[in-house]
Amino acid sequence: MKVKKPHQGVMVLPSLFSLTNLFFGFMSVLLTFQGRYRMAAFLIIIAALMDGLDGLVARATHTPSDFGVELDSLADAVSFGLATSVLLYFWGMEMAGPPAVFFSFIFLTAGVLRLARYNVRSRVPSDRKHYQGLTVPSAAMFMAAVVNFHPVPMATRQSGFLVAVLTLVVSLCMVSTFPYRNFVKAFVGHRIDIRTALFLAVSLFGVLFYTRYFLLLYFGLNVLSGPTVALVRAFRKQPRKKPEPKVIPS
Repeated sequence: MKVKKPHQGVMVLPSLFSLTNLFFGFMSVLLTFQGRYRMAAFLIIIAALMDGLDGLVARATHTPSDFGVELDSLADAVSFGLATSVLLYFWGMEMAGPPAVFFSFIFLTAGVLRLARYNVRSRVPSDRKHYQGLTVPSAAMFMAAVVNFHPVPMATRQSGFLVAVLTLVVSLCMVSTFPYRNFVKAFVGHRIDIRTALFLAVSLFGVLFYTRYFLLLYFGLNVLSGPTVALVRAFRKQPRKKPEPKVIPS
């Protein structure tokens, strides 16, 4: 039986989403240089949406490929690694002096290392329900949400160092082994129950009417979910001490 090859146009479609992701990341860098930090942060979030769509389209059309995986990673390195690190430097850490270069580069390095590790481990079959370490788009979206919440650039060295510490913590989460839930896998392909519908309704309401608060809260909780789950698992694995038997004196 001869297997039909997918139509060439369908195969190109996921790559178009990856290139769109790359375009928004490139535009974010340009807007950062112009001092338009809120729009630059918003474009990083839009790029993350495009990044999620290219994987969904590839699986829906049964056209995943090694080329698509590599293109997606290269686009992510620019849109979420480079664009976010440049935004963090000019928006929040430039006044901190030479250490600002180090911490912004740490974010970029952690993102590239996280992408390289994902590419290697993606060749091994898994349930895809959890990621090991915070994904690069999730880290970028959280930092972009912080900028979107307070788009006015930091004016003091103290605030710059606070941004540097936050950048370091998020970078460590990316290269960590903390388990992070794959929310796309959790929602796509499953029936929507009452709790899921309520969550989606509340999320839509938050995005429409309290955008900057909701984005910061949602992406912040996502960053904290990995260490929290790891602590809960470690606590459960601790062996409970059995009570010593009471000795009854004769």
